[in-house]
Amino acid sequence: MKKNIFDSNKLIYFFLCILFVLTIQIFDHYRGNAAHLIHSIKFFDTNKLENDWIANQAHHLPLFAQFNHFLIKFFSVKIIYFVHSLLLGLCVLFLFLVSKNLFPRLGSRNLSIIWFALFIILFHENSFFSGVAGQSIIDVGYQPASFGILFFVGIYFYLLDRIFLSVLFICLGASFHPTYVLHSGFLISGILIYYLTSKNYSLFLKTLFSYIILILPITIFIIINFMFVDENLTTIGQNILFERIKHHADIHQWLSYKDGIFLLTYFISLYLTKHNRRFFIFFFIFGFCSIFLSTLQYFIENTSLALAFPWRSSVFLAPISSVIILSYLIQKLRLNVDKIKLISYMLITLSTFIFGYKSHFIENSNRNFSEKLKLTESIKKNFSKIDRILIPPKLDYVRMYSGLPIFIDWKHHAFRFDQVIEWKKRMDLANDFYASKKIEDQGIKLEEIQKIEYISHVLIKRDKLKIDCNDLINHKVFVLVDVNDCYNINLK
Repeated sequence: MKKNIFDSNKLIYFFLCILFVLTIQIFDHYRGNAAHLIHSIKFFDTNKLENDWIANQAHHLPLFAQFNHFLIKFFSVKIIYFVHSLLLGLCVLFLFLVSKNLFPRLGSRNLSIIWFALFIILFHENSFFSGVAGQSIIDVGYQPASFGILFFVGIYFYLLDRIFLSVLFICLGASFHPTYVLHSGFLISGILIYYLTSKNYSLFLKTLFSYIILILPITIFIIINFMFVDENLTTIGQNILFERIKHHADIHQWLSYKDGIFLLTYFISLYLTKHNRRFFIFFFIFGFCSIFLSTLQYFIENTSLALAFPWRSSVFLAPISSVIILSYLIQKLRLNVDKIKLISYMLITLSTFIFGYKSHFIENSNRNFSEKLKLTESIKKNFSKIDRILIPPKLDYVRMYSGLPIFIDWKHHAFRFDQVIEWKKRMDLANDFYASKKIEDQGIKLEEIQKIEYISHVLIKRDKLKIDCNDLINHKVFVLVDVNDCYNINLK
């Protein structure tokens, strides 16, 4: 009988996860940070991206690139929707399982339904789910950072004392998105200190050994591909990258009173879990490492430390802290069974309907974005004629949706510091070209660009085109012109 109840509960959890995923309209496959997929598709015959400059620069996502390459190759690019849906489902499921481990009353079917209903609201409201500095572990767009969800899986297995599985999933999350390597160290430190203070030296050594072995491959990859750069170039590249992502990297720019809410939520969650020594010690150390280094960076303003993003642990700490408070309040409910059942069914119905309708019909950001794709469809009609395009740097979607190489864009920058310098040089030339008010100035900048990399076509707004040229697309805002048939003739 108990087994049947357990199995039926698992089906309920699975169904509730599906309901949560259905409330989210996932971004179109190449939209947003999915530009990282360029390393997964650049060798497909359906595009020319192997000739794109950024596609040939060092990148820090070997596992992410290969994983998606094989999936897209054997299925189609639409498999991205399934993978992202799976990650969203794992997110809510393992946050719930962690919560249930800490507050066993959530094992009640009606209370679990209430938990999922309120989590839907929490996720869509965003303030208590996202971390600081404008970062979050997962949202409506597919990106490498979303695999940080595997940290939640690892935390759950840690609570079950399944230590190898715990370390495996934590290291997998960090391997998919190496920015998380530092934070995996924070997390593992918490686990190690718990075992050390508990005098469980066997699990301490097992955890330490497993972590070293599993985190080494991605760590060695990063060291070999990104650390052996001239010191002067590193300094210049760091400064450029710091300026490029100041909204994430400069604690003085993003820190505000709103981030105090995150800290308050974290400390409340610590207090609420003080009865569970296993979780409390681990969670305290995990948060302390991040908060300590973030505070240190506030005072010393070290660029290298800033670009390590010690505060990014908040993308894990914030949702865990929020669901702990949520779970504590839910398990305190003391209503009769019929009232709890009525409340649970009403809440899950309302939250699913309201946020599902809002995402898919009221906002429907993919429908609005599809208007932009009319431009790339027009460009693709000239696919065979185009070698490489100069585009306005803010049109970051052109490269992936046209499948054509571009000179540079703002969104997708290089990562190795010497290559960041080259990215900045290209950005400056592109910006200067589009800011030019005279055809002669445009010509000078175009010649400088051509010395770096051959450009066959230029995409430019109609009112910015300073010369009478044959337009290869029929678009309201932009024109696409052949460089040889247009600018070169008039630059002689």
